Amino acid sequence: MHQRAIIHEFGDARDVVKLESHGLAPLAANSVRIRMTARAINPSDLITISGAYRSRTQLPFLPGFEGVGVVEELGAQVSGIAKGARVIPIGSAGAWQDVKDSEAAWCLQVPDGVDDEQAAMSYVNPMTAWGMLHEVAKVRPGMRIAVTAAGSAIGQMIVKLANIAGLRPIALLRSERAKRNLAGLSADLIQYAGSTESLHGSDVSAPVDKVDAIFDCVGGQGALPLTHLLRHNGMFIHYGLLSGQPIPSKLWSERPDIDFQMFHLRSWIREIPFEKVQATYAQVGALIANGEIRSNIRSRYRLNDVKAALRDASNPLAEGKVLIAP
Repeated sequence: MHQRAIIHEFGDARDVVKLESHGLAPLAANSVRIRMTARAINPSDLITISGAYRSRTQLPFLPGFEGVGVVEELGAQVSGIAKGARVIPIGSAGAWQDVKDSEAAWCLQVPDGVDDEQAAMSYVNPMTAWGMLHEVAKVRPGMRIAVTAAGSAIGQMIVKLANIAGLRPIALLRSERAKRNLAGLSADLIQYAGSTESLHGSDVSAPVDKVDAIFDCVGGQGALPLTHLLRHNGMFIHYGLLSGQPIPSKLWSERPDIDFQMFHLRSWIREIPFEKVQATYAQVGALIANGEIRSNIRSRYRLNDVKAALRDASNPLAEGKVLIAP
């Protein structure tokens, strides 16, 4: 028998995620069977489990959008992947299992030089940051951008990739601890509590210029004062709901000029040719292999300790990624 995490109802991940034993179904002809070696817990996992996206999440649900493993078995029609290859199965959830079946066409092969732990964190945040910067905002030298929750794992990734592209972002932060997370990176730091007053009365390390694009993963009422930073016809890229609240409709009525873009990685990878997904991941993987955008780890748990892992991952004050490995 094999083990997997599963939910039968939406709610707090610490309460609703269960571990169950199950048998393996016959492997589909177009699929590979992967022995998972490391998996990441991301805010997007916890938000999905909570039911925030219940209209597109069918129960029972196997959580886990990111992980890496070794191919153990090939379907009869599979070519281009060999047994023993290290791959990241994308396009579906279910990484929090000891064995995951995935369509071979939705597997990214891990570059040499990227270990399993970094590979387990190499998809969601790096590919989201890269896609938003280069495919949506189409960043170029001289652009001015702002990043909310810049001290978070995804915020740090955006700042790092923006630096590599030659940009110095405005980093919007909510604590001194978050500021420390950006040590060594090039950014203008603003401690921002979610209001116009806190934005303009903040401790700013450089003048607050109008920006060309804002990258927001918080949502809620705090999105409204951010528009004061955005130039006419600027771009507001929204990709997360850390606040748990949607952006008020007032944003559009007050700033009808804004180019508002929603970014969801799992939608984006389906909108572009898969060859481009692979090419993008190869670029991201090369940056991880040479150490330019490596992710921080705070703790590791085994799959049978998934409850403890979720308690750890639910701590909003802790830093670094929680991994389930093996």
